[in-house]
Amino acid sequence: MELNSIEAEIKSRKVRKVLLQFPEGLQSFAVKISKALKLATGAEIVISADPCWGGCDLAETAALKLGADLLVHFGHSPWPKKPKVPTMFIEVYSDIEVRDVVLRAIGFLSAKKIGIATTVQHIHKLNEIKTLLEEKGFEVLVGKPSRRAKYAGQILGCDLSSVEKINVDQFLFVGGGTFHPLGIALATGKRVIAADPFSGKITDMSEEAKRALMLRYAQIAKAKNVERFGVVIGLKFGQINLKSARQIKEKIEGKGKEAYLIACEEINPERFAGLVDIEALVITACPRIVIEDGPRFKIPVITPMELDILLGIRKWEGIIGKETFGYK
Repeated sequence: MELNSIEAEIKSRKVRKVLLQFPEGLQSFAVKISKALKLATGAEIVISADPCWGGCDLAETAALKLGADLLVHFGHSPWPKKPKVPTMFIEVYSDIEVRDVVLRAIGFLSAKKIGIATTVQHIHKLNEIKTLLEEKGFEVLVGKPSRRAKYAGQILGCDLSSVEKINVDQFLFVGGGTFHPLGIALATGKRVIAADPFSGKITDMSEEAKRALMLRYAQIAKAKNVERFGVVIGLKFGQINLKSARQIKEKIEGKGKEAYLIACEEINPERFAGLVDIEALVITACPRIVIEDGPRFKIPVITPMELDILLGIRKWEGIIGKETFGYK
């Protein structure tokens, strides 16, 4: 958790108040870290209990309201946008072994030219993963870093550049959950094998990708005859796309339909329950909202690129992944 470097930063800056921010999976460490930093520096330590979904979800507003001199964000790599509050991004790496799950995943790979990817929690294991595959006779490619993804082979929910720009036959994703490997499958149209070192589960994402595309197509179809759209602007630190939202609003109105700009911090069905005149939503914030939470909404929820399909600006045929997400 780099406590020594945090302590040094607090002392060198003569910080009086610190706000600590954790994703849900790391909140169990919050009290111990708070206690250690308080004893070592004497600074006032405040723990944020709000949900945190990534480096884009920085508790900047909370830090400003609290008058914090330093914000310490655990679990994610730095976001390219500069915060208004001095901020330390503490990348937290999982110590779980990946060798066994990678070796078992090899049995699911049906091609020799493989792309590999992971999240920041396992990025320090990427060379090990590459070596394991190469020892088994695979040609292994790793994508380059991008503006949002700091490391080669790293992917984010909103940045799949690392996998989009390499020419391979299949992908192996090593990490927890299915959201990120699903993104790879949709972004590339290639077969993706997900190896979860926490559960030990190996998953071929092909069927999941087909279901996701069918769901996206269904959402577009439901919104086909909609006349009043809400264009949603996320207010989280790295999710504010006001320029894009304005362009989308103009695009909708140019087709003779109504569009209204709506801004909120937490984008969920409950937030829109009272806006009964809005018939569909276009989300300009995180793609996770559309892909994972979309089915919970009573009205169609689509991405900017899906709106283009709906309005006849783009065609569905051949459009997958990055195009249907459209969060570049």
